[in-house]
Amino acid sequence: MSASAFTIETSRHTAGIAVVDDNGFRFFAAHPLFAALEGTSYPSVAAVQRAATRREQQQQDHTGRRQDSRGQVFRSWGLRDSAQRAV
Repeated sequence: MSASAFTIETSRHTAGIAVVDDNGFRFFAAHPLFAALEGTSYPSVAAVQRAATRREQQQQDHTGRRQDSRGQVFRSWGLRDSAQRAV
């Protein structure tokens, strides 16, 4: 039995799955960061992997800020101010 779907992961995220279709492999996003790639067909699983990795790198370069696995920006500088206002 051959596999008909592959999990696509990057260094920081589970990007989505690549499903076999008539044109190769169609990508379905599991993380909002990769929504721009949703429904796109690729000739190979490796091509899907490269596109997801490229998308992640472009987003990191664009924001210039670190994000956790849920896409939340680290805001440690704001925690002290919030705690002081609560007192």
